[in-house]
Amino acid sequence: MRANEQLGATAKLSLWLRIVRWYLVVRVRTKREPLPKLAARIGDAGTPRSDRIPPRQLAWAVDRTLHIGRLRPRCIFNALVLYRLLHEQGDAAELVIGLPKNPTDKSAHAWVEIDGVDVGPPPGQNGHEPMARFA
Repeated sequence: MRANEQLGATAKLSLWLRIVRWYLVVRVRTKREPLPKLAARIGDAGTPRSDRIPPRQLAWAVDRTLHIGRLRPRCIFNALVLYRLLHEQGDAAELVIGLPKNPTDKSAHAWVEIDGVDVGPPPGQNGHEPMARFA
């Protein structure tokens, strides 16, 4: 699928279900597993899917699906879901955890990169410096 192509209703529903499913899996597993182990486990997606969606479009879909009203999951959950979906379609995505350039506390941020390029989910890197990468 090219960036300017629209998904049909069935494909949108399927993608919505995959996003919600992986969000629920990630929420449960983050309480039980350390991040390196979790990233390795959900990054192992097996045979790539044939219905490829451009990474930025997929990041937008994850953000829109999981952002309900004023409720927005923490960046780590969105990033892990996007990381999984990108791996499902064969993209060599990396989960990146970073800190602000001039940190004043221990607040970290998570985003996903492909070949060193920030693909989201929004707001992406947002001025943070990478501290850890999980491929």
